[in-house]
Amino acid sequence: MNPFIEQMVIQKMNQLTPDELLHYAVQYGIPITEEQASQVTKRIHNKQINPFKPEGQKQLRKILDEVIDPELAESLEKQFEQLAKRL
Repeated sequence: MNPFIEQMVIQKMNQLTPDELLHYAVQYGIPITEEQASQVTKRIHNKQINPFKPEGQKQLRKILDEVIDPELAESLEKQFEQLAKRL
């Protein structure tokens, strides 16, 4: 993965607002509530989670399992893997 793209994604994750997360969720057909979007963004801010690395993927998966639900987290993980392959 291009380090520049990785850094851009990490920076965006650190600055993501609940409204932006909800927008992306609607865009990709992911059913989350405003409260869940708020909890996810609070938990990822300033963590420097790299979703392209195995440790970062584990951190994100744990957050999504706890805040949303494990089945949806698994679906999101698969979607992200497909997206990452295209980058």
